[in-house]
Amino acid sequence: MVPRHIKEEAHYYLEKVKSESSNGMSSNEFLDNLMYLNQSSIKQNKEVFSYLMNKLLDERTYYVGYSRYILMKYANIYGGIIEYGLIPNPKALSKALNFVLVCLSSRPQSKLFDFGIRALNRFHNNLKNRGEFFKNVAAIAHFGKFPSNLISSIAEYRECTTEHVKEVTNSQQSPVICTPTTTLDPDTRSVDQVKCDFEKLDRTAIGKDRIRSIINNLYVNKIREKSDEIKAIMGEELVQWFAAYLVEQRIQFEFNLQSLYLDLLDQIGNEQLNALIMAKTTENIRLLLDNNTYNNKALLKNLGHWLGLITLAKNKPLPFDKGYLKSIIVEASGVEELMYTVPFVAKVLVSCAKSQAFAPKSPWTLSILKTLADVHKLPNIKLNLMFEVEVLCKSLNIHLERLQN
Repeated sequence: MVPRHIKEEAHYYLEKVKSESSNGMSSNEFLDNLMYLNQSSIKQNKEVFSYLMNKLLDERTYYVGYSRYILMKYANIYGGIIEYGLIPNPKALSKALNFVLVCLSSRPQSKLFDFGIRALNRFHNNLKNRGEFFKNVAAIAHFGKFPSNLISSIAEYRECTTEHVKEVTNSQQSPVICTPTTTLDPDTRSVDQVKCDFEKLDRTAIGKDRIRSIINNLYVNKIREKSDEIKAIMGEELVQWFAAYLVEQRIQFEFNLQSLYLDLLDQIGNEQLNALIMAKTTENIRLLLDNNTYNNKALLKNLGHWLGLITLAKNKPLPFDKGYLKSIIVEASGVEELMYTVPFVAKVLVSCAKSQAFAPKSPWTLSILKTLADVHKLPNIKLNLMFEVEVLCKSLNIHLERLQN
């Protein structure tokens, strides 16, 4: 039986890569995580890697039911695990290659065919010793409809006669053009386009591993010690990764630990990191507001609270136009959109209680509070929205009735 905590961590990665929202995980990021887990010396990481690999290989029969966007992500991942040798078991590797062969044999321009082409394009240069596999690929009836770069490469790898190569090339129709990589998954690149720098990957993977471990064991009375450890590890090459990791994997999910993370950043005192944290926070907020789904509500509230902590509570202006918070409420198209914007704005403004420049009775804050008070008295407004406004006013020691008069 796989322990629950192993499953939960693995499913977090799977859910992120299956997400069709803009803050989902790209296929290359997923592969980076797989390689990090595989190379890690920590037992738990090894177990998460094994579970993820089993899920990827066991669930391939269900791939056809995925949307084209997600299927192409999985094609790049599937090709990547073959390219990077992440399937050490020869029998499992043969099954993985056979699945690609089945997909390539599917009707041209079908989803499975495109899956096979994308996966093959990823690993074909790293599997030159598999002559039998390439011989089977070249024997597919519509091999002549493959992209020309694959036909040329496969002709070199397989054991075949010059006459057969000429026959295939002469009968070739216009190459099948799969949906462009840049449209489906901007980070998807064939092995011809980018060579993985494994030395750098090893170095950064170890650094990421150590920082994750520090964050997992972060306590109030250890902030100074842990911040020094992170500063010693991070270096310039990990600053951008750490900013994204902290915002996207910790802060927006762990509301109760935001004050701890804020103290940590204050102790680290890295201006570049703080700027990247602000940029990543703002970027994610805009993406979540543009992609209103049920799961985004909690994330928006968490990021709204965090944004208030790093700006208003420190007497710093928000990284938006002066009237932005008010405008997203006023311009909301109906109650459903208000369900996202009102709680978000309320969580941002909670930090005004700690601010001098943006105190609850300052003109800027009062203007937004009055807009929220107007929402509160709308006919047929939902109770949870009314509750958000009431809780905010109580936190700021503001009388709601006076705002509405």
